[in-house]
Amino acid sequence: MKPDDINSLIRILQSSHNTVVVTGAGISTEAGIPDFRGKDGIYTKMGGEDKVMALINIDAFRKTPERFYDFHWQRFSYPPIEPSKAHKVLAKMEEDDLIKGIVTQNIDGLHQKAGGKNVVPIHGNSNEYVCTSCNKIHEREYAITFKPGVPACAVCGSILKPNVVLFGESINNYSEAAGLIDHAECLLVIGTSLTVYPLAGLVQDFSAGARNLVIINKGPTQLDHVALLKVEVDDGNTLGDILDMTYQGLTGPSSVTA
Repeated sequence: MKPDDINSLIRILQSSHNTVVVTGAGISTEAGIPDFRGKDGIYTKMGGEDKVMALINIDAFRKTPERFYDFHWQRFSYPPIEPSKAHKVLAKMEEDDLIKGIVTQNIDGLHQKAGGKNVVPIHGNSNEYVCTSCNKIHEREYAITFKPGVPACAVCGSILKPNVVLFGESINNYSEAAGLIDHAECLLVIGTSLTVYPLAGLVQDFSAGARNLVIINKGPTQLDHVALLKVEVDDGNTLGDILDMTYQGLTGPSSVTA
């Protein structure tokens, strides 16, 4: 991270009356959830993206729910995880009206658990399971009682599906996410390389206007070249550190802890 990056970020946010945040897997890896493509990610451990996509797509779920859930319980059954420092700082920034909302690709619910209110999870919530017949929502605590089998609805007995967007399905809350991003004065992108569409397309459309795009990420993204500011996360800092320093610069000493 360059020494002046935080000061530049503070100045940009101070000048914005409508800042919206977009988050990806990077913010949750700091909480202990591996991303898909990292060295501990599911693509790496399973031998490639194609093998994983063959199991976690909507057709596979419909045709062989038993095989789907065998994989699901083995690979997506994480112990309870607490929000990272970055999640907590963003929740505090929303509470203080420094940001207006968060559009996230993540399905872990950690923004909400940290206290975020206006959170738009476009890929769903892995802590919920929805009935494929009556649409009744069930909590994870109920569904996991069927492990390692296929969970059934407590109301009608039909198969439950994780309330997440599988490959082959449309994203959730598209209009809400698009509206938040389109009306933003500043878009703060955190922890994503912007390769997953359609969210990457919404950010790209935003960048085409005369508005401020700021990116905080470890490694390059698809839109670094059009960002007003790119803050590189390196071995000397984390997303949580960067956001906390920014929050302190905007408001004073932080009371947020990891």
